[in-house]
Amino acid sequence: MIQDLADRTAIVDTVIAYATALDTRDWETLGALFTDDACWEYSGSGERLRGPEAIIARISTSMERFDATHHLNGNHVAAVHGDDAEHTCYYQAQHVRLGLPDGEKFLAGGRYDDRLRRTPDGWRFTHRRIISVWSEGNPAVITS
Repeated sequence: MIQDLADRTAIVDTVIAYATALDTRDWETLGALFTDDACWEYSGSGERLRGPEAIIARISTSMERFDATHHLNGNHVAAVHGDDAEHTCYYQAQHVRLGLPDGEKFLAGGRYDDRLRRTPDGWRFTHRRIISVWSEGNPAVITS
């Protein structure tokens, strides 16, 4: 029982570390949160990437265009099965690009569906699926 609680807390900490690494542009930390065989997919675009290097290349390229981002996670549910786990949570992600004529902000909400594995370095993502549910604001913030 105590180990289950500790595992669930560590899994949520991994998820929060992902959000923090995005917002601080800490690509080294972000890459270390994935296993070597990890898969990252964005359901809105059908994009599917494998391995930390490809994942970080994609994320860092898109994130560097923003003047600021702010990712919040909530409603965490984690289920541990030995050294493997499933996790889901909601996200809200604010994106800011200053100086755009039709608005400087784009807010998106959705869900992360994750699979994680216990490693010697802690819980790591083996699969992260981003499911976009809603958005508001100027889409040019994220597209141009």
